[in-house]
Amino acid sequence: MTTVSNFFKCEDAYLFRSFLDSAGINGYVLDENFSQWFWYYSHTVGGIRVVVADEDAEQAEQLFIEYNESMKTTPFVERPVRAWPIMALLSLCAGFPLILFGRKSNNEGQHDTDPEI
Repeated sequence: MTTVSNFFKCEDAYLFRSFLDSAGINGYVLDENFSQWFWYYSHTVGGIRVVVADEDAEQAEQLFIEYNESMKTTPFVERPVRAWPIMALLSLCAGFPLILFGRKSNNEGQHDTDPEI
């Protein structure tokens, strides 16, 4: 087994493993439990490893470069929660969190931030 990459969040490791699976390469995530239980030692041991079979190592390294490039160019727009004070007040009154209902969907409010429209 050859280590292709190291990650410090298990979500990132599983995303890359899924990317490898979509290309037909079986990848495995190792040291995930150690990094979650002993998070303060995660950097010491190298984080969470994604490993592949030795015969797939060269192709997986090329896919890792492609994966990194695709992650850099993927636009991610974070929209702030605009009604959070109201949702926080309602959450206190209701006795359970209502913050989940305070976010706008991606399609709503697009005209609010576009000065051209």
